[in-house]
Amino acid sequence: MVRTMLERFWARVDESGGPDACWPWRGARSRGYGALYVGRPSAQRIIETAHRLAYELHYRQPIPAPLTIDHLCRVRHCVNPRHLEVVSRAENTLRGEAPAAQHARATACIAGHPFDAINTYRTPRGVRMCRTCKRRRDREWRARAH
Repeated sequence: MVRTMLERFWARVDESGGPDACWPWRGARSRGYGALYVGRPSAQRIIETAHRLAYELHYRQPIPAPLTIDHLCRVRHCVNPRHLEVVSRAENTLRGEAPAAQHARATACIAGHPFDAINTYRTPRGVRMCRTCKRRRDREWRARAH
């Protein structure tokens, strides 16, 4: 018996917790995300992430190219469409717990100075710095250099 891609997809979803609970993906995973083989139109196999498929199947529209899916529940292998939201990559990163996200959410530098309009300096590469701490480091550097 040949099963359709939809049949193979739903066979790997655990909806037993109900409509508001996480629906864990019970199939293969890649980096914690559910993964499903969807075809081989050429020599290369096509694997799609289960949460993206769940979103597109539920809302019946493709995910716009520059956007990504955020798991509101923070469970990578959850495929419940109620837990998935289309956001920009930057927004998805900021919602996470990685060091870059933690730094971006900080309202003060490690010395306790506020990141506000007056005390925040942005480097030409866009890195946020505390002006008070930068002035102190610059004074120390000049003192060592002379």
